[in-house]
Amino acid sequence: MSTVVIKAYIRKNKGKCIRITCVCLVLTLALCLFLTNNLTKTREIEVADNPIQETEVILVPEVEKEVFIIADIQGAVNDPGVKKLPEGARVNDAVTEAGGLTEKAYTMDVNLAAKLTDGDKVYIPVENEKVSNEKTTGREMAGIVTQPTSGSSSGSGTETGSIVNINTASFEQLQTLSGVGPATAQKIIDYREKNAGFKKTEDIMKVSGIGIKTFEKLKDKIAV
Repeated sequence: MSTVVIKAYIRKNKGKCIRITCVCLVLTLALCLFLTNNLTKTREIEVADNPIQETEVILVPEVEKEVFIIADIQGAVNDPGVKKLPEGARVNDAVTEAGGLTEKAYTMDVNLAAKLTDGDKVYIPVENEKVSNEKTTGREMAGIVTQPTSGSSSGSGTETGSIVNINTASFEQLQTLSGVGPATAQKIIDYREKNAGFKKTEDIMKVSGIGIKTFEKLKDKIAV
């Protein structure tokens, strides 16, 4: 069919051609909408079948907190008292925390490498004191004791003529001193607890009821 015939047909049937063209446009538009809608549904199904993966969360391990122990170090150290130490600390660590050894410290019977546990009490004797040879356990030989032996005897420190350490002596042991009764013994204990111990024997005169005359009687029988 030639172009001339087609043009003649369109002129003759102009209204019909317009209607046919409109129908074709409508069908084409409907087809486009159908395809678009179908494509959208297909994508929705794909998304449903393949959900977006959650973002991976990297958990940083919690830093382990350092554990501490509490130990009481007394005797021939520069700053005696209750000290906070890291778990696994040794007697030497407690000595360092307490300001180091004094010039009169006697450590031949003290194992500075012994490991401490929470609540331990460490005692470093002075030159005129020795840890009792009767102690048999490693911890006792390390200087981790409740009450050290005083003087050169191997007794408990309460025998006549023995030296009593006023920083560590018990309530009963303090009363073995001349002129020290129950009331004064308690005052001595109260003072050393409040002031982290006696720094020198003369400090006992700071306890109410103990003057220079009493100190003169005690000075050869006490130690810090």
